[in-house]
Amino acid sequence: MRIAITNLKGGVGKTTITTNLAVSFVLRGKKVCIVDSDLGQKSAMEWAGNRSESVPHIPVYGSMAKQLNKEVAKLNEENDIVFIDGTPQLSELAERTVLASDILIIPISPSIYDLRAFESFFERVEQINQVREEQGLKMVKTYVVVNRIAEKTNLGREILEALKDYAVTVFETKLANRIAYAETATGGLGVAEWKDKKAKEEFERLADEVAEAIKSLQ
Repeated sequence: MRIAITNLKGGVGKTTITTNLAVSFVLRGKKVCIVDSDLGQKSAMEWAGNRSESVPHIPVYGSMAKQLNKEVAKLNEENDIVFIDGTPQLSELAERTVLASDILIIPISPSIYDLRAFESFFERVEQINQVREEQGLKMVKTYVVVNRIAEKTNLGREILEALKDYAVTVFETKLANRIAYAETATGGLGVAEWKDKKAKEEFERLADEVAEAIKSLQ
């Protein structure tokens, strides 16, 4: 199964969500790896470099645009799940990321700029899905995860309401702006391996939803 986590806007938590999903699923007994397609930042690769030998190994590979589809396909044969940490730009690489995926997860935080970036990206995703359908290929299933949001705020409610106009599934689990995500990132860990019980429970609920998304395609 190939799962891409990407958005056109930086700072929405792509790498945090990617690495934490990888940790959650490796702890569930799955063989996983990460493909870091943002070779400018190399955030997932840096995370892997900080990861201790005392915790389960999660390989992270860097990939350039022209190699992405071929490399992801090969890794997909060797792993249960390949997580693709996407790049924040509408480019050939972003398009190849969508083409290489079975499931696309778009993180969005409570910002009108995030919503506008999502709208631009989702328009391109729909175009790519149309091409896939015409070629007899399965369309990529698209999900949104809302990050760093307080649902009681007006902006939070407005963004959730706006997302109803799009053919996407919004995960029920909303991720809070917790310091545990930053603390674990610097140590190459996931919150499932950390002491913060609320962060661990919150992310495991998201991982459960992702597991259901995977199951729906099998």
